[in-house]
Amino acid sequence: MYVQKFEADSLDEALKTIKRELGPDAIILKTVTNKGLKGAFKKKRIEVTAAISEGNYTSKANVDNVLSDSEKDTFYSDDASYIKQQIHSHNQSSQRSNSANNSNATYGGMALNKQVKSVKDMGSKLKSSLDDFLSAPAPSQREEIREEPIRRAQPQAAVEQSLGVDNFVDEEPMLMEADSSLVDLQKKKIDDLERKLYELTQSVERLDQKEPIGVYELRTTLRSLDISDSYIQNLVKKSLFELDENQTADADTVFEFALREMIKSVNVEMPLFSTIDETSNPAITVLVSDSSSGQTSMLQKIAALKEDSVLIRNTEFDSNNSFAEKVFGLNVIQTNGIAEIVGECRKAIEAGKTVFVDYKAGNDELNADGVPNQTKKFIDGLGRAFDNVEVLVTLSAIHSELYNRKVVAKYRGLSNGLVISHLDECLNFGALFNIGEDHPEQPFKFFGTGEVVPDDLESATAERILAGIFQFG
Repeated sequence: MYVQKFEADSLDEALKTIKRELGPDAIILKTVTNKGLKGAFKKKRIEVTAAISEGNYTSKANVDNVLSDSEKDTFYSDDASYIKQQIHSHNQSSQRSNSANNSNATYGGMALNKQVKSVKDMGSKLKSSLDDFLSAPAPSQREEIREEPIRRAQPQAAVEQSLGVDNFVDEEPMLMEADSSLVDLQKKKIDDLERKLYELTQSVERLDQKEPIGVYELRTTLRSLDISDSYIQNLVKKSLFELDENQTADADTVFEFALREMIKSVNVEMPLFSTIDETSNPAITVLVSDSSSGQTSMLQKIAALKEDSVLIRNTEFDSNNSFAEKVFGLNVIQTNGIAEIVGECRKAIEAGKTVFVDYKAGNDELNADGVPNQTKKFIDGLGRAFDNVEVLVTLSAIHSELYNRKVVAKYRGLSNGLVISHLDECLNFGALFNIGEDHPEQPFKFFGTGEVVPDDLESATAERILAGIFQFG
């Protein structure tokens, strides 16, 4: 786009100059009339800014090259549509002439033995073709050229017609409004591009920016402790949001912040039987698990905490009567099947005794939801028959995280919490943290810390998990 500013004493004079210098395809971008006291000191009272595309300007220059000054005055004083048509016709004829000359070249157009035409010959030919249409009658005398409805329907033709002296004043408001809306649209596009460029720049800066040393050490440490990547990512984002630049550079400050957040992620609760008052019916606590989880030993320790309680064991899976039960005087009842378990529970509740049930699912078949059928029927039956029933899933800390996750997923629709055995032999406390963080609806209830009954038993605390993770004393 070629843009030029014109100054003149009057609007008519400015328009004539624009038509002569830029041609009929010129677009008026801005018109300034210098009025008042400020304008009195200016030599020219009218300032007009006009523009023309590079292609249209080149077409006009081709015509100007073969016209004298007097011929230019005569040619550009005519109607704008007529001038535009003649410029267009001249350029088309020039293109056809050049194509014809190129087609006469021999040897495949490689310019060998090609006839050389002098500049003088070309100038005279263009001059003669322009003389033909300059001597033609004016558009007012040729009705076939006038296409007023079509020209007015075209925005570009309307701008060209506005370059005429007689019509410019009538169409100036419409043109100025159209130009103003076009400028506003271009400004909006520029603003959008600048905003997008700024956003991209900020994104690149964040990518190039190095992570603070304290945050970096926290990330690498938690990864080495098998904390899940999703939790680490969320913790790092929160630390960058809540801590300032100096704090994130201090490893101690970042680790203190991480400990406070990680403690909140470990959900622990007291068991139901310890929260029931004397006016309510005693609780029934059912420990359920797959095999080899240390559940029997855990239940012995838990039952020893409650005086005058009843421990019910299903001999269908386990008929051993351990020495610890005899030493501590635990009231152990051996049953054979679910019906007997429910009957013994009813007798104990009517006698006002707390009940603990050692239930192992064994090879119980799973339903469509992945829940053991027989276990679900048993627990649902207890819930309908008694008021205070709590189901705890027993996990072993020496099992892999994947295995424990499968057990939790199998019983989470039935259970109210988790019991962790063999915590003293745990080598990966990060796995226990991940399970607790992913399943906040399954709070930790008890931790088994050894084989001694009932001493090696702890109420679950978040501090115990974190102490194991970070190897505190």
